[in-house]
Amino acid sequence: MRVGLSAYLAHQGSDYRSAGVSIYTEQLLRRLPAAAPQNRYVAFVGPDAPPFDDVERVQTRFPTYRPEIRIGWEQTGLLVEAARHRVDLLHGTVNVLPAFRRKPSVVTIHDLSFLTTPRTLPRAKAQYLRYAVRLSARVAQRIIAVSRSTKSDLVDSFGVRPEKIDVIYPGVDERFHPRCDEEKTTFRTALTEGRPYILHVGTLQPRKNVDILIRAFARLKAEAGIPHLLLLAGARGWMYDNLFRMVADLGLQADVRFADYVAPADLPLWYNCADVFAYPSAFEGFGLPVLEAMACGLPVVTSASSSLLEVAGDAAITVEPGSDEALAQGVGRILNDERLRQRLRSAGLQRASDWTWDVTARATAEVYRRTVQGP
Repeated sequence: MRVGLSAYLAHQGSDYRSAGVSIYTEQLLRRLPAAAPQNRYVAFVGPDAPPFDDVERVQTRFPTYRPEIRIGWEQTGLLVEAARHRVDLLHGTVNVLPAFRRKPSVVTIHDLSFLTTPRTLPRAKAQYLRYAVRLSARVAQRIIAVSRSTKSDLVDSFGVRPEKIDVIYPGVDERFHPRCDEEKTTFRTALTEGRPYILHVGTLQPRKNVDILIRAFARLKAEAGIPHLLLLAGARGWMYDNLFRMVADLGLQADVRFADYVAPADLPLWYNCADVFAYPSAFEGFGLPVLEAMACGLPVVTSASSSLLEVAGDAAITVEPGSDEALAQGVGRILNDERLRQRLRSAGLQRASDWTWDVTARATAEVYRRTVQGP
């Protein structure tokens, strides 16, 4: 079987487009050839995509990193390329398929944040996704949802038949694992001059509730006098200017650092050297940074909402989303309780060990097989 993957959002740059959905697409393309070697894989990519082994690469000369160009190309040029390269099945890896695809197709839908939290997106983007994702869910023979939460949203919001949807969780890369004390001491000295820190990893955009985290951090500084820095690692997405003003208004310029994009090779040490990982997102289709933090043995505080409860299980502290008081209390519990820290570390490592990209790739290849050949 020749499988084509729409991979225009696979990106190797240093901006927000290299985050979750890019990682998902890249990991699939790296793992599928070994997971199901009987297939041949064709990656339809833009000019800024990373290289892949054992995958035929079809690169457009158009600047698909620009949303308006990518949308047009996905709906027109991709159809032509898929036919020209004789793919038996087309996989839209990030929410969308060409509207006029009539041959076997699969779409991965990551989240419905454009419905659940529409004000956290630019208006035009939310409107496009409302139309395109609903249509793609109708066109596809099968849908991959990255969590039970996303599957439930698809059933409730779009009326998709549950039996049409396969839940396949993302994995965590092998580079995310605990490091030795000597390596951590050296890295923390270079990163923060040895100061302890609380870490957040994620694109700066309203849905991530970084403003709530900054307020919670201010509470901990004022009420508990913690010596920590707050490191915000993640590229700048959209609607984030208020965060810089908030830090200045709260007088936290010396204690809050906007680290911008952190290279994937460096990120494991950022997790390893932190004292707490705080991820108070309002809504997630999955929440990959939570899994990465747990795989590094870092205690996690996250929101009791959407898929984050699925990912965290009993291996993290979950708090009311949108409450800086609840978040501050959750972070404070971890900082002040060594026994709790050790329990969360052990539980997180155990939980993360069950989620691998190889499992994701094998399950995805099985969806391809059933889509073309039947049960």
